[in-house]
Amino acid sequence: LVVPYKVHYTEKHWDENLKRYELRPVTQERKLIIAPQKLMIDAEVRTETRKRGIYAVPVYHGELVFNGQFDLRPLDELHNQENTDVELLPAYLSVSISDARGIETQPMLTWLGAEQEFAADARILGLRNGIHAMVGSLTREDTPASFHFVMQLRGMENLGFSPVGKSSTVKVAANWPSPSFTGRYLPTTREISEGGFSAIWNVSSFSSNVAQLLDKCGASDCSALGNDTFGVKLFNSVDIYQQSERSVKYGILFIVLTFVAFFLFEIMKGLRLHPMQYLLVGLDLSVFYLLLISLSEHMPFGLAYVIATLASTSLIAFYVSSVLHSIRLGSMISGALLLLYAMLFGILGSEDNALLMGALLIFGMLGLVMVVTRRVDWYALTDNVSMRVTPKRANGDEATQTS
Repeated sequence: LVVPYKVHYTEKHWDENLKRYELRPVTQERKLIIAPQKLMIDAEVRTETRKRGIYAVPVYHGELVFNGQFDLRPLDELHNQENTDVELLPAYLSVSISDARGIETQPMLTWLGAEQEFAADARILGLRNGIHAMVGSLTREDTPASFHFVMQLRGMENLGFSPVGKSSTVKVAANWPSPSFTGRYLPTTREISEGGFSAIWNVSSFSSNVAQLLDKCGASDCSALGNDTFGVKLFNSVDIYQQSERSVKYGILFIVLTFVAFFLFEIMKGLRLHPMQYLLVGLDLSVFYLLLISLSEHMPFGLAYVIATLASTSLIAFYVSSVLHSIRLGSMISGALLLLYAMLFGILGSEDNALLMGALLIFGMLGLVMVVTRRVDWYALTDNVSMRVTPKRANGDEATQTS
């Protein structure tokens, strides 16, 4: 509630001509910002998914019911100022909205039983986006001044509130199954199901700094009020980009595990692979994620994952079979990769146990490497490598001496 007023008083002014102080009248225009004693917001939200091309964005239509009361006793403090004469101007109720284009219909304010129309502009410095409704002249006898209005609001992804009341209660119910609660305050109670969610926030002036922020409003601007917010984000738990991002986080792990498998084949089978061959296999594993993202934009994520997996593992199986001259070894490596990708898909599908499953996967692979290599004589392997290198150097030295 914004109460503009004029303060008339006199101040001493030095008159250079008369060489003495003279009293002159001064008039200043100020604003008194009063927070609601009680603020209750009940939001019923209906959601849908809008598509443009291959992209989908959740949007919502909400009916927000506002109820509250104002304590007008701060008006007495204005009149109790010494040596001043206060003239109250018509007050107005200001509602700040981050994007006023989302208001579908013109809301009507019920103030002390009388209806008033809202007009554009919040009329508060720093909060230009919004609406306001004139409520006329106020007196202390109007306490408690109750108000009520309903707002039809459209938006996308986020719905947030600022707890400007000394006691603020916000209820939100929507048909969205995967909400993400954001802001400085978590809901007091919440219920989430496949059919939607409901949440209730209870915020008091003790937990928020609304009093200090409103004092700044009267002195300067109210832009800081927009930082003290809470609300809900329509989180899409099956968003292809979020799932792809989660899979990419395991990319380095999968490349390392594949290289470890190749290294074990080198040790156990006595094979030798060139670093260039490691590089080509690593590039194939990296392209898997590019295929996954591009395919999932045009088909369900699960199907895109299967196609990208089969394409990547088939290419590796063909390449390894040709390099090692063994279809059996190529099939074994591709089978191991298929098992790893199946485990990754299970990790991506688990929201609560992803970290546990990833940790168990790493532990299992480490245990497998330790079991397979438990009888390997690493000193003998390094000696064999040095023996293969030393004769070449000796022959080179002998040729140098002969020349």
